[in-house]
Amino acid sequence: MLYLFSDGYPDQMGGERMKKITKKKFQDLLLSLHDRPPSEQKEELEDFLNRWKGNSSQIDDILVIGIRI
Repeated sequence: MLYLFSDGYPDQMGGERMKKITKKKFQDLLLSLHDRPPSEQKEELEDFLNRWKGNSSQIDDILVIGIRI
């Protein structure tokens, strides 16, 4: 899989300490999902983001594109 993404996902504030997801955590998440079907990846990315931000608002636009090579 080849992923292209904006900074919106890793910059989202949330979690227990209201911190950013960070690029490292986001890359680890993508690595854990890369072998799943795209529909499952999308669902897991959405679920993770929603759990992370909790009641916080989305602070930026979010774009994630995955291309299977």
